[in-house]
Amino acid sequence: MEKPVALFDFDNTIAQGDSINRLLKYDLKKRPWHIFYFIKVAFYCLGYYVFHLCSFEQAKSSLLFPLYSMDEKELQYFYENNVVISYYDNVVEEMRKRKDEGCFVIICTASVEDYMKYHQLPADCMLGTLTKNGKVIGKNCKDEEKIYRIQECLKEHDIQIDYDNSYGYSDSNSDIPMLSLVKNKKRVLLKTGQIIDFKA
Repeated sequence: MEKPVALFDFDNTIAQGDSINRLLKYDLKKRPWHIFYFIKVAFYCLGYYVFHLCSFEQAKSSLLFPLYSMDEKELQYFYENNVVISYYDNVVEEMRKRKDEGCFVIICTASVEDYMKYHQLPADCMLGTLTKNGKVIGKNCKDEEKIYRIQECLKEHDIQIDYDNSYGYSDSNSDIPMLSLVKNKKRVLLKTGQIIDFKA
């Protein structure tokens, strides 16, 4: 079934800032002794960025140490009290508008599903980086991986993209692969959340 879709990045698109940074700040404020985890983070970042001895997913997993200590109740509390407050109201309204117009709305983000699943946004599908026991499963949900995840979601819902009547929203050129799936490409400006036409 051909249907218009609306694709939304999350960090700095729907919400201002990076949600994983918010997670780290929340965790260190509550558990300041977790500062020592950054020794491991530094080790893996050197291994990835300098010596090329590990994958990006392994480096990102080291950064997700707060997940080891948080149960579902706390993850929900974190999201509702530390992430929701950073929403761009106009972008949420844009999402609601597209859904009301009949678009199948997808949020596709590198942020982890562990807390993103608690969103109450007007979206039909939320795709984030998958983890298990604080470790990234598969690929980080970014760049070309977003296309794979979106196509997988659409296949499950028996939807083919109506290219001409579909929309994509992002703050970053790294989402050009995702935006290539739709005709109407929109950039969300940092700090203000203003929506303009996307020009790479």
